[in-house]
Amino acid sequence: MSNNTKILFFTPHPDDLEMGMPFTYLEAIRLGNEVVEVLMTNGEYGTTNKEFKGKRLSKIRMKEINDANAVFERGTNNKVRLVKMNYIDGFLPLNNEAIQRVTKLLQKEKPDIVFTCDPWFAQDYHEDHLNTGRLVYFSLKRLQKSQLPKRVYYYLSNKTRFYIKCRWKDFKIVEEALLQHRTQVSPMFVKMMLVFYNKLSIFRHLLKTRSSSECFREQEFKDGVPISPPRFEEMPFRTRWIYYLFSTVTLWGNKKLIDLSPEKLNLKSEYDLSDILKVKDPRYKILGTS
Repeated sequence: MSNNTKILFFTPHPDDLEMGMPFTYLEAIRLGNEVVEVLMTNGEYGTTNKEFKGKRLSKIRMKEINDANAVFERGTNNKVRLVKMNYIDGFLPLNNEAIQRVTKLLQKEKPDIVFTCDPWFAQDYHEDHLNTGRLVYFSLKRLQKSQLPKRVYYYLSNKTRFYIKCRWKDFKIVEEALLQHRTQVSPMFVKMMLVFYNKLSIFRHLLKTRSSSECFREQEFKDGVPISPPRFEEMPFRTRWIYYLFSTVTLWGNKKLIDLSPEKLNLKSEYDLSDILKVKDPRYKILGTS
């Protein structure tokens, strides 16, 4: 990543960049790039406390994302611009309207590089994570060749082959940024995550690449069209097994959070919330039905 590059970072929830790719995000800001964070949902369901769910929690989480970005911006002489898509947490849809909104955003912003969640080979199968990646993927298919970003990278992926160097000394900054998301993490959780996930992961990459790095999957293109993944039934057994295992665990956790319908929280969306993911995988339909 060189300076004066425009980079869009798509994040399903206010804390996902800090959880999924904080070092690359920080380095992009530090290098003086034009950095745009695209927040897909407003974080209304990020607690098991029903009294805090909804608009009350959303307001708190908006402050948290701004505070976290302030930590990253500090000392860089650079700023992050936040774009909010304003979907309801847990109900980010995959449909024609949503794809068109993301397509128009890409046409307006004209980014050189895009980072988003892996839509097919994910580490986290939260429906908002999958649909964030898939909305970007299907939007790319609608762009003309001249409108395409130069590079598209997927984070939170289990098929990574692309590595971006990061600085080991940045752990203190990343820890401080993570701690701004007080409704989501405790100081103990942050320290455990940094030690057992980030540091071990980066150390593994160090053994492989001889440098500290975060890893991504790069989207490949052919004649200006993103190359599609194989059909699910044609994927190797291991890939399908990972999908069912990880998605089952994710759904089990999500049931504790998305336990009320948006209507019961007085949440209304101005957008179509019909979701192809829930049609293709009915297990996701049970969320928020109580």
